[in-house]
Amino acid sequence: MEKLIKYSGIALILGGLSFVITNVAISPFVDFEAPFSEMLTSSTFFYRMIFAALTVAFLLFGSVGLYLHHRRVERARFLRHATFILAFFGSAFLLANEWHQIFVLPEIAKISPEVMDELGSSDKISSYVIGAMLALATFSIGWILFTVYVLIAKKLKSLGPALVIAGFLIIPLISGIFTPTWGGIIGSISLGIGFTLIGIELIKSS
Repeated sequence: MEKLIKYSGIALILGGLSFVITNVAISPFVDFEAPFSEMLTSSTFFYRMIFAALTVAFLLFGSVGLYLHHRRVERARFLRHATFILAFFGSAFLLANEWHQIFVLPEIAKISPEVMDELGSSDKISSYVIGAMLALATFSIGWILFTVYVLIAKKLKSLGPALVIAGFLIIPLISGIFTPTWGGIIGSISLGIGFTLIGIELIKSS
């Protein structure tokens, strides 16, 4: 059990670092204004999605150890169970969404770019867009609520969870005020540091 918690701490640290690499070092260089098929087949987008998938995979694994670390906390037990389930499945849904953007959609874009351009068009809301939005929303809300529980439980230092919550809120706020690029950069730095601090705390506890 303690080894699993320690490995989860390492995974959260790696997830935090991957979060920063994805949205600070790579995403600003992806041309999101290009036709969808062109963006999908670009090498920059490919590297971005690799690190994005790694980020969510590490967080998915890390959520297990974070949950187990609080197994003996009696305070707000229902909240612990519910928020962990939401964060876990939100991470799983988002990982599935990232995975097919690495291995499936680029291949379809090479075969039929017109189909991909239509799929990525903002003129209509397709089941693809709905699925991606649901995955992102479940992931974000799940982790916000899960880290709120971690704050309530008071078993870890509050800075890490607080930075994670702040990061998820900063992204849409700064994106609306300035640009999505700056929202992603500033929010991801907060998220990356927050997850890293939580991971360090888990390693220390194990």
